[in-house]
Amino acid sequence: MKQIIFNNKKLSKLSIGTVQFGLDYGISNTKGQPNQQEVNDIIKYVYDSGINCFDTAQAYGNSEEVLGKSIDNKDNIYLISKLKSELFINEVNKNVSKSLSYLNINSLYGLLLHDSKLLYSWKDEYTKLVDSLIQENKIKYFGVSIYTNEDFELALNNDVIQFIQIPFNIFDQRAVVKGWLKKAKEKNKLIFIRSVFLQGLFFMSTDKLPSNLEKSKQYLIKFNQYCEELNMTKSELALSFVDTIAQDSILLFGCDNLNQAKENIVSYNNLKQLNENIIQDITNDFKNISEDIYNPTKW
Repeated sequence: MKQIIFNNKKLSKLSIGTVQFGLDYGISNTKGQPNQQEVNDIIKYVYDSGINCFDTAQAYGNSEEVLGKSIDNKDNIYLISKLKSELFINEVNKNVSKSLSYLNINSLYGLLLHDSKLLYSWKDEYTKLVDSLIQENKIKYFGVSIYTNEDFELALNNDVIQFIQIPFNIFDQRAVVKGWLKKAKEKNKLIFIRSVFLQGLFFMSTDKLPSNLEKSKQYLIKFNQYCEELNMTKSELALSFVDTIAQDSILLFGCDNLNQAKENIVSYNNLKQLNENIIQDITNDFKNISEDIYNPTKW
């Protein structure tokens, strides 16, 4: 498993997103939420495969609790959790302590705001809250999950924020077009990339799309054509595009079952780097996609 180094710590290039462990999640998920034993098997496999970074949130149902049971007695793990803005403002210490208890750990590697609301009215008292959490060793770093370019710019210019979670995939190329990756690297802020598979949209059959996503059909057909031409699976192409471009970032991926975890990790470990011409062709073919397609909140 490839690693990146952030402030002298070695983090796996892949991180497991755990929303599926606590909720029925993903447009292509037909099996629902895995049980505790299935999660235990998934975590054991990915941990043994070299993945040491895990992403969760209080909003992911009972994901923190399920994850906490499955990582018990595993060393050198980096855990990131998220709080909605209102939970940060109201009794943040209590809410962070709740996450630590569920996860059965003493300190979070990262605490992220699950939304960007507070970025637009940031106050000194919020900075003091973060500083206090760090001084008490409840968290190592603070960050935010962003959705828009305005969100990103506010996060970039907020000195308290060290982690920024962004969406980036073949259909959503704002990370490149808007310079998010380059700007974050210049300020030594670590990027976590979500939605590499666009919540499973890339895996859906073009004949079984719901009516609200019918407009994505032409792009999925084009995506499938690239897979055939390059002799790559959908997972491989989606991963390779993001990985080739975002070499200093951590890629989040979720899985509903052990087989999915195995497929994604095997695909990643055998990933072919795309050459500049292919990257440019893909970029050109998918650069003008409507937000109604690449933004799941619009579905």
